[in-house]
Parts: sequence; structure tokens; C-alpha cells
Amino acid sequence: MQIIRQIFILSIISILAQSNSVAQDKEWENNVIYNEKQVPFYELPDPLVTVEGKRVATVDDWEQIRRPQIMGMFASTIYGKVPQPEKEIEQEFELLDTDEKFLDGKCTRKRLLFNFSNHRGSVGMHMVVYLPNHVNGPVPVLLQISFSGADRGSIETDNIQSYGRLRNGIPLIHFLNQGFGVAYINGGEAVRDGNSFGGNTIHKLFYKGNQSLPRADEWGVIGGIAWQASRAMDYLETDNDVDHSKVALLGFSKLGKCALWAAAQDTRFAMALSQNSGCAGAALWRRSFGENLKYMFRFPHWLCGNARKYIGNEGDLPVDQHMLLACIAPRPVYVTSGLSDNWADPMGEYLSSHHATPVYELYGLKGQPTKERPRINEPAEDRALSYVIRSGGHGYFYKDWDRYIKFMKFHFNKK
Repeated sequence: MQIIRQIFILSIISILAQSNSVAQDKEWENNVIYNEKQVPFYELPDPLVTVEGKRVATVDDWEQIRRPQIMGMFASTIYGKVPQPEKEIEQEFELLDTDEKFLDGKCTRKRLLFNFSNHRGSVGMHMVVYLPNHVNGPVPVLLQISFSGADRGSIETDNIQSYGRLRNGIPLIHFLNQGFGVAYINGGEAVRDGNSFGGNTIHKLFYKGNQSLPRADEWGVIGGIAWQASRAMDYLETDNDVDHSKVALLGFSKLGKCALWAAAQDTRFAMALSQNSGCAGAALWRRSFGENLKYMFRFPHWLCGNARKYIGNEGDLPVDQHMLLACIAPRPVYVTSGLSDNWADPMGEYLSSHHATPVYELYGLKGQPTKERPRINEPAEDRALSYVIRSGGHGYFYKDWDRYIKFMKFHFNKK
């Protein structure tokens, strides 16, 4: 009986502790995430003013002077630079198989295996490409950085669900019907996302001597996955069935951050689609709202080590995320937020788009000219820098895919 009583008391204590924890979490959410009044006063660096204080007035000055400055600061303070390996990395890709009658003959599926190697070892990466069969000539492609199969080391491709949807969410049949191809890679296959940051990761091929972790100014997880996306682009350039001048890069959440950084670095991507990317993606650091820099470092290797010193001092950052969006100009960018996804700071994502607009206007393109956020579910496909806030929260919604198709059709069909 005494033992039963002790178990009962311990159970009550546990329940009360859990209740108290939930209450504390709820209080934290109310005070930190959802309360716009918590946003501190901030001033943003001007993307069109150089480090020397000179105002940029021409596209040439932007591309030759200011943009390289900004990209260098992002590399040294946020994402980390890609180090020079001791020995050149050999890159090979193998076409594992081709199924020309996939999905009842609607498309051709190609499965590929990449291998990256040097004297420090080798790392593999899978890729799948689906191309419509009812078209003549090369087609535009949506390249998605996917979470699919991150723990299995390969991408499963034969799991088409009802209505022609892949398990990673893509409504494949809709893209095929519009004449678009779809490709995806596994954003966790060649880059391990753990505290140890070790194992079979692409980073090991770039280490020097006895190095076992990236140095403070070298790339982390986001930089590594962005590198993966560029290697996928290497293949798409060689595929005669793909219009490699019309490849749109898509990522969601953490992978949305990766997609924006990849598109800024690699101008071969014709378009960037950012879904609920939040901080280190489309949202402004200086708002410190939702997942701010402090909370991002619960994953200590997502960013470069130098970013840590700006925790609580975001105002000292030489850049902010509106400048990342600006560095993708003049290529189209579509930023999607969820109304209830406060962790990703929808308002911060919009303001980032707004403050990047002057660079797009330098090219004579439309962006987000006012500080007032658009109404819910009111996209603007005709803008090169487009933003939509839709109802719902963190995730892919069916309406998101339809809007991406419309955005791709509008901009890829422009003369």
C-alpha cells in the first residue's frame, strides 16, 4: 500500500510539473512569439549603399560592387564560406535506371546516384527526375530540396499516392499536365544534421589536417545543403530533356533557408521559391521574433560559428535577410508565409521582401513597394519579387502548389 501511495504521489507531481511546463511554454509563446509589441526598434542596412558609403544607382554598380560585398558578408557572418579542399573533389553521377512509362506512361522517371570523393573518403547523394512525355523538346523543371528519406540514406520514388502525389507532397500530375518536370534531392543525405556534425557528411571532404569540424567562418548544415542543390543543377545542365535555363528551386522550413542561400550563390537557378523559411531564410534577424538567432543555435551547426556572437546583438550584423533576397535579383522570388506560423515570423518575411524591392526596381521589376502586408490569400504572380500570406500554418498546403505553378508559368513564359 505504501508503494502504491508513493507511486500515486509521484504521478501527481509529474502531472503538475507537466502542467506547469505547458503553462510556461504557453506564456512564452504568448509573450515572445505572438506579441508583435515584443519586436525591438531596429534599423536595417541599406542594400543600395556600399561599405564605403556610396549609393548604388546602376545595375553595373550593384552587380560589380555592392552585391559581392553583401555575399561576402553573408558568407563570413551567417552561412559560412565553402572552404577550399586539400585535394580536388571528384564528382560523378550514375543513371541508375530510366522508366519511360512511369505513372501510366505520363512521364519518364530517371533515378541518379551522385558520388563525391577525394583522399578523405566519399559521400553519395540520390536524385530523382520526372519529365512529362506529352511535350516536344526540353522542359522547365521544379527542383525541390526534400526532407524525404533523410534517415534512410536514399530517396524512395515508387510511392505515388492517390491523385498522382508523391509522398514528399508534390502533386506530380499537376506539374506534368502543365508541361513542367519535377526533380528532388534529399536535403539530409549528404549533410548530417546533428550536434556531432560528423559521420558521412560532405563537409569531411573539405577538412584539412586533423580538422573534424568547420572553422568559425566555414559553412554549416545550411551551406552544405545549398551546395547539394548546386550539384543537382550540375546534372540538370547535362540532361537534354531539361531546359536548364528554367529551373526553379524550392525549399520548405529549414530547406527554404537552404534554397534562398543556394539561389543567391548560384545564378544558374532561374527562380527561388521559399516556403515558411523564417529566420536565416526570408525573415529579418533584427525583429528577433519567433525563431530568432538564439533559438536557431539549439542546432549548433546550421550556421557558421561566427553567427553565434550576434545572439542578442542582431543590430550589429552587417547584413539582414532582405539583402539575401536582393542578391537573387533580377531572378524571380516567391516568398510564402502561413498566417498562424508565427515561429517563422510572417511579418518579418514580408518586410524582408519589401526592403529588398529597391534592388528589383533597379532592374525595372516589380516587388513589394508598400510596408502594408498584402491581404490573406492574395498572391501577385506578375511581380518578380512576390509574396503571399495564406491561411494556415507551417507546411505545404495544396493551394501552395497551384500558386507555384502559376508563378512558374507566368515568368517562364515571358519573352
